[in-house]
Amino acid sequence: MMNKSDKIRILEAYFEKTISKEEMEFLLKHGKVIAPIEWVYTNEDEKKQRENERELISRVFGQSFPKIEWVVS
Repeated sequence: MMNKSDKIRILEAYFEKTISKEEMEFLLKHGKVIAPIEWVYTNEDEKKQRENERELISRVFGQSFPKIEWVVS
């Protein structure tokens, strides 16, 4: 669940043209939480998508994520 200040930051980023409408809608729908399971990738496309999501969250909220990759053995 997102709090009011998170929603405000997303809208401000959109109005400042830092993010697109699609990115704004994505963040409002999914929030800024990255669950541990989202560090496990099934293919390169999924890896690229997750990295883009983390980059988007970093741009809007200023959070940084370490370069972690979990490997299923």
